[in-house]
Amino acid sequence: MRSPRFASSLLWTALVWQGLVLAMVIVVFGTVLHWRTRHALFGRVDAGLQDRARMLATSMEQDVITGWDLELEADYLATFTHSGWYEVKVGEGKFVRRGGNVPEDRAGDSVGFFDRADDREFVLTAPKRVRVRVGQSIVAEREELRSMLLFTAVAGAAVLASALVGGWWLATRTLRPIARMSATAGSISERDLTQRIDVSALPGELRDLGTTLNAAFARLESAFERQARFTADASHEMRTPLSVLRAQAEHALRKERSPSEYREGFENCLRATLRMTHVVEQLLALARADAGEVRVAREPVDLDALVNDAVRETYGEAASARVTVSYTAHAVTVRGDEALLHEVVVNLLSNAIRYNKSGGRVHVALRPEAEWCVLTVEDDGEGIPADALPHVFERFFRVDLARTRERGGSGLGLSITQRIVEAHGGSIAASSRLGEGSVFTVTLPRNPHGEREPA
Repeated sequence: MRSPRFASSLLWTALVWQGLVLAMVIVVFGTVLHWRTRHALFGRVDAGLQDRARMLATSMEQDVITGWDLELEADYLATFTHSGWYEVKVGEGKFVRRGGNVPEDRAGDSVGFFDRADDREFVLTAPKRVRVRVGQSIVAEREELRSMLLFTAVAGAAVLASALVGGWWLATRTLRPIARMSATAGSISERDLTQRIDVSALPGELRDLGTTLNAAFARLESAFERQARFTADASHEMRTPLSVLRAQAEHALRKERSPSEYREGFENCLRATLRMTHVVEQLLALARADAGEVRVAREPVDLDALVNDAVRETYGEAASARVTVSYTAHAVTVRGDEALLHEVVVNLLSNAIRYNKSGGRVHVALRPEAEWCVLTVEDDGEGIPADALPHVFERFFRVDLARTRERGGSGLGLSITQRIVEAHGGSIAASSRLGEGSVFTVTLPRNPHGEREPA
């Protein structure tokens, strides 16, 4: 399996940073090691030179007859010239003793350590104008430093290469589950949304991510299914009134008709057009809600007066269906859009009346609860089956398709109602028992922005 581009980029980024950090560590370590080794080597050389110079200075003796002399054995002095040289002078530059390949004195009156091309020199002055110069070749020490530096560079390069190879191997194994997740995600398309990540094959650190992605894929699949079903339902809903219009037009054009027959045909066309217009308006309202274009006014609304008007508005529909509507309410003020809230109440009342039985009852109640107000619309009608209850707010959902069409429902009213309630910061819920009736409960914030209710 080929790793995705982002995985390769992450892999190489990790390797580059690992290489840079490790290279810095190796350079710092090599520098410190070189400095300490150089300090030890030349410190040993300097200590030896100081010891020789002091030995020569303390061994100088002045005789009245013979003058100055160096009281050291020749064999001992020979050890000073194995890898170096020495020189002892008194007075105005008179040589007392010297040995080895003594270079030109360039120190002048200075004392201390001096570096020459391949030598290390130490100059010491003693009482009675005694001046001692000792030196030693440092070729061996410099060669040892070069060998150590070469070894450090080779060893550091080997460690860096091994670390990069190991890091690459470890990173590829670590990123392999991510590559599999990416491949699974890439295989998902609008035609196949069933693919899921095998969470059991992931390491523990990635299982939560895999589970979250699977949940997102499931929601995506559900959304596509709802969209496909919505499109099919909308097409079907529009096809019925269009079929009526076509049938009426073809019927009228087949032969000459009487004025009453033409009128009847036009009335049928008008009813089909009104039904189609209603569906289109509801679809447009839902589309605007999905796009976030629903603008909700935030004005004080006397919800009890609004509910009372809505109940009065549905009296005619209730009388036609032989349903009794009752209403109890407390004075409650909310902030919202009066027209939209009115639509919520009317939709709920119309549903309760439309799906009730002859002689049934509908009761509307409004009560305040702390910072909220609760509106309930209860009926004793047909009820909703338990398996259908979770879907009542879905678009075009109908418990009984045939009876819903017969009673003029489009299956969009409750979806619109839910969107309006949620736009006001509230919630809506439904409960029902088959054959006993249903209860729809709307909860709205009384003062969503902390304003006091008007007196």
